[in-house]
Amino acid sequence: MPEVEIAWLSPDGAGGGHGPHGAIRVAGAIPGDLVQIGPVGKRDREAALISLLRPSPDRQPAPCTVDARCGGCDLAAWQPDARRAGLAALVQRAFGLDAPPPVVPSPRERGYRARVQLAIEGGRAGYRGHRGKELVVPDACGIARSEVNAAIDTLQAWLAEGSAEGLTRAELRSDGAAVAFALQSAGPVPRAVRERLAELGDVALDGRALAGDPVRWLPSPGGRLKASPRSFYQVNLETNTLLAAHVVEQVLARSPERVLDAYSGNGNLALPLARQGIPVTAVELDGQALADLRAVSEGLPVEALAMDAEKVEWRRIAFDVAVLDPPRAGTKGVLSRMLANRPRAFVYVACHPVSGARDLREAAAQGYRITDVRCFDMFPDTHHVETVIVAER
Repeated sequence: MPEVEIAWLSPDGAGGGHGPHGAIRVAGAIPGDLVQIGPVGKRDREAALISLLRPSPDRQPAPCTVDARCGGCDLAAWQPDARRAGLAALVQRAFGLDAPPPVVPSPRERGYRARVQLAIEGGRAGYRGHRGKELVVPDACGIARSEVNAAIDTLQAWLAEGSAEGLTRAELRSDGAAVAFALQSAGPVPRAVRERLAELGDVALDGRALAGDPVRWLPSPGGRLKASPRSFYQVNLETNTLLAAHVVEQVLARSPERVLDAYSGNGNLALPLARQGIPVTAVELDGQALADLRAVSEGLPVEALAMDAEKVEWRRIAFDVAVLDPPRAGTKGVLSRMLANRPRAFVYVACHPVSGARDLREAAAQGYRITDVRCFDMFPDTHHVETVIVAER
């Protein structure tokens, strides 16, 4: 079996190195490891880790007893400073930067997640393990906030006391203090189960309020955000506040007359900008998220448009600076079409370096160059990183 020294982090979190016939990926390995590998896949260039011959000096014991089975914290064995440096190097390679960008640490290294999703099966709730097969039920989740762990215990006790017929998933949603239970079903949920759900407190079933008030009000620069049961919000409240403040700072530095927020969600970036007195056009397809934005934007200079960013005729919208926070797949050509308006600058929040780099290459072909990059460690113990890129023409 060949031996390989792991030299870099791949975008999917696997360790990267030079195998016998070119670059390979090894899941579970981190830079600095010397590993023995199995056969290399011809298409994905991935090899199984057979044995760890010499551990990286940056390895640490996994902080969770179910880490190997859960798989949610794929880089928990990498010391935090080294992991952030590895993420910075990954972003540098993806965007072709001259130097690694700074990475803003999470104020909470552990216990940071304000949202967790659990599968319900056999009277228990847990995470789906590797490839989504095994139900992993941790005693306590090390990356969940304390109030979320307490809510998990409450849910487990509720499940143990009676039927959960029809329920398939539970999302526990914290505002930093209190937790709401957003349950999902597959088929009819018996009346007796629905009545029992009220015992949990603030509960929504399939996106609709069932008991209490499942809406969460979240911290935001200069105010709050509204998050209804199906509205997306970032799992790391503290780091998200730092990221939003940084975006506002970068936009203000370009002295905009009107800003476009192309994937606005519930206003995570649009509302802090509008609170600075900047007129903002917010574009969002998700109806619940847009309703949440509108509920908070009263009295602010926000125009909220219920539109699919991929179908917008951007020439009909006036803006001189744009903000984009697209999903992991990137903008799928939206950025390129948007730049036909020739805005002076745009701020792009990339949650996946590969798709973000692809979009920025399209912008470079239209005369835009990167002038600032900063990363935010939104998901400690994992390979995921949020990157804020400023580009100007």
